[in-house]
Amino acid sequence: IQMSKIYKYFSNDVIELVFQKEGFCGVKCSLPQDYNDPYELFLGMDLNTPADQLAFYNDIISDIPQSPTTCFSKSPIVSPMWAHYANNHTGFVLEFDLESLQEHFKGNPIWDVTYRDAPSEHLQPILQRAAVLKKPRHSYALQEYIFVESYFAKYDDWKYEQECRFVDMKRVTEKVAGNDILYIPCDLVTGIIIGSKYPKENVGLAQEIAEKNELTWYELVIGKSHPKPYMKNESKDVFIFSDSDILIAPNTCDSCSEPLVAESDLCPWCSITEAHEDDAVRSNPFRMLSSMGQLDSYMKSMGKIGK
Repeated sequence: IQMSKIYKYFSNDVIELVFQKEGFCGVKCSLPQDYNDPYELFLGMDLNTPADQLAFYNDIISDIPQSPTTCFSKSPIVSPMWAHYANNHTGFVLEFDLESLQEHFKGNPIWDVTYRDAPSEHLQPILQRAAVLKKPRHSYALQEYIFVESYFAKYDDWKYEQECRFVDMKRVTEKVAGNDILYIPCDLVTGIIIGSKYPKENVGLAQEIAEKNELTWYELVIGKSHPKPYMKNESKDVFIFSDSDILIAPNTCDSCSEPLVAESDLCPWCSITEAHEDDAVRSNPFRMLSSMGQLDSYMKSMGKIGK
């Protein structure tokens, strides 16, 4: 099932560059040979494959087109993505309408990445048929299969990215300062989410860009009790990412406004009363040992255990 929204992570220093062209959002594309993961071209082959078939396979691989490609995620709250692609939560994420993108760039695949722990089991029989029979249609089928594998398959280690990819088959990208840039009409961009550590001096600029391009503006929040990051808009309304969309939080803490997981008025931290705190102080055994002057000697003796 295709998701209705997809997301792209950016570092904060490129926001003006991304929206430099009036009415468009410029997204940088890379060639598969320049991907950051050296094992990303999912073209491994069973080493028991005969040498002549491996040679045939290698020759077919060399003809795979290097098309400009850019990556999206199906989630705006993937913490490793915020850390890696958005400079440790100091960057921002753009939200795009997937169906509108597919319609606008028709003929260029925008497909989900498949995650596997081994190369496809279907690849070897396709190779064997092409290498043995030497018919053009079998070689064409092999190359088509390899194309999909090389652009849309990754190892399970990367599953957290929830990635989908745009591949420029119709040459719609433009060369700008040596880079392949995909210009996406701002009508297809629906929101911007700034990171929880977004530089305060740049927040105003992000809000101006959101207003000018009619984007919904959010700020990412890392909560104390909610298990996943959530968002607030300029009015401080609280949103969560659920069922592939950003939705208003159905239940929030009456005190700190964090989204609630359980049916309650307060989150676990705000549920702590003065009586709870007083009881914790009275029952803390370290405080008792300290009042008797025995805490240091106890900690030293415990520190020797296991040495």
